[in-house]
Amino acid sequence: MGNFTLGLQAMFRIWGDPIFGEKIKDLLEDKPAPVAVAPQIAPAKEPSKRMEPPKRSEALTLLAVLQREARLVDFIQEPITGYTDAQIGAAARTVHDACLEVFQRIFSLEPLRQEPDGSQIEVPAGADSAEFRLVGNVGGSGPFRGTLAHPGWRAGKCELPAWTGRTESALVIAPCEVELK
Repeated sequence: MGNFTLGLQAMFRIWGDPIFGEKIKDLLEDKPAPVAVAPQIAPAKEPSKRMEPPKRSEALTLLAVLQREARLVDFIQEPITGYTDAQIGAAARTVHDACLEVFQRIFSLEPLRQEPDGSQIEVPAGADSAEFRLVGNVGGSGPFRGTLAHPGWRAGKCELPAWTGRTESALVIAPCEVELK
């Protein structure tokens, strides 16, 4: 059966590749195959640099967790033009709830400020720009008084799982799934 398959492969290749067809014709007529002359390759001027294997970043680890537990990448990559708003909303609710669980487990997210949006707050002079973003009519050196537009977020912890995979798989977010029957 192997030769039959090989013959079919040769037949289809002959139809699409005339040079291959000539080689087969020569073989069938017992003509000696032409001797190939190796091309001359100029020596390299300097050794080529070996690429370093990719490193697994914490961002990829987080993305992999969000995919595994909330299917976030699948949700974002899915074209949504053919779905109704209700279908998108139902899917978003499921992904939202699962992402929230991941964020709380890994980061224990908490607001920077406890006051509700719209509250009047004071920003001390010399406040850390990582904690306060001043928008609007900003001038002077503070302290500043303004309306809280967003309370901000801080992580109470950061407990990302450690990457234990192979270096060759460092950029894999999710494995392909193969159903066996």
